Amino acid sequence: MAATTTRKLLAECLSEVDFPADKNDLVDAAIRKGDPTAVQALREVPAAEYADLDEVLRAVTFGEGGA
Repeated sequence: MAATTTRKLLAECLSEVDFPADKNDLVDAAIRKGDPTAVQALREVPAAEYADLDEVLRAVTFGEGGA
């Protein structure tokens, strides 16, 4: 299922993440920000270490309007 969050909201949720970061770090950051749609989106990405936000955004499958 595609995430219902947007690139902008996801970036805001991950603004305090120190990269490189793994999937668990990203999910934890979204939980701390209280954004359940970002949490869902990040739980769907492959388990990996992400070098930067752009790499995370490429890994997320956004639904329609996920600008």
